[in-house]
Amino acid sequence: MRAGSGGSLQAPPLQGLIPPPDDPQLREAAEALVEAGGGTVAALLLYGSHVQNSNPDRWSAYDFMAVVDSYTAFFQSLRAGGHHGKPPRIMAALAYLLPPNIISFRWGDEGQTPAKCAVVNPRHLRRSLGHRSPDHFLKGRVVQKLALVWARGPEEEELLLSALRMARDGIVRWVRPFLQGEFDLERFAETMLRVSYRGEIRPENSGRVLQVFRSQREVLLAISEESISAAVVRGEVIPCPAGYRWARPPGRTVRWVYTLYFVRSKARATSRWFKYMFTFEGWLDYIARKIERRAGFKVEVSERERRWPLIFLWPKMFWVLRTVKESEPDPSEDGGAPHER
Repeated sequence: MRAGSGGSLQAPPLQGLIPPPDDPQLREAAEALVEAGGGTVAALLLYGSHVQNSNPDRWSAYDFMAVVDSYTAFFQSLRAGGHHGKPPRIMAALAYLLPPNIISFRWGDEGQTPAKCAVVNPRHLRRSLGHRSPDHFLKGRVVQKLALVWARGPEEEELLLSALRMARDGIVRWVRPFLQGEFDLERFAETMLRVSYRGEIRPENSGRVLQVFRSQREVLLAISEESISAAVVRGEVIPCPAGYRWARPPGRTVRWVYTLYFVRSKARATSRWFKYMFTFEGWLDYIARKIERRAGFKVEVSERERRWPLIFLWPKMFWVLRTVKESEPDPSEDGGAPHER
């Protein structure tokens, strides 16, 4: 396998893009995914707890972003190898309807936790990370620590890196409406993370944002400095004694536009839940384990809820979200929320 170098000859390395962790199981999962893709996988990016050091355990899935040449060919190859059981053409249609598809990838022995893969083609990758992205789903995952696990060649690596650079350059646009007055790197980074989490409903309390910020504070500051420096060159940000200020303070219209953007993003992210019921095999067990890890309580799913989730699972889902909300820590404890420090 050819591991990504995290940089190119044309541009400096991206902040927060690190070499893959020295994890034999990670290499095994990545190699299995590339092989199962039958030559359609262009690049693999690792995100989530295994690269962020935010308390992964034995049930934490490897979170891959898989850039593939063709949705249909990729899913056909996965099904032929016994790694996924859904009809490839339906999977491809869903990927075009609301990209990316999130799938579970079975590999290793029966007791091995499946990898979780966000499958996206190059066109949808650039659109999702560009200035006119339809939602924040992929952007929210690439503003943190990442590892380029594999690339088919220099061209595929540069394709992925250029999309990531585009996303990083655009950070100031969606942070700006929610950051008033003068600011420093710390305040910008904290705001960036909190605003990014607005893009979807998560089965975890606000303490998770604090945990993520603490686990990769230096990386988030470096990413913020990278984005702000580019904005200074463009004339959007002006250095000042306290740190930085906006060349043009955001007005009410800008704040309204980006508030609507995050509302739309949350609606699209929630719509993906219905898609996951089909694309992510074993989704109920995965969500139950994630809630137990992140929220600290166990969720039992009845046989009736498994068979008819669209009918009987809603009351439990609302109960989980309410319980998570009620369990949020007191900001005055444990150092307070990031933006209050």
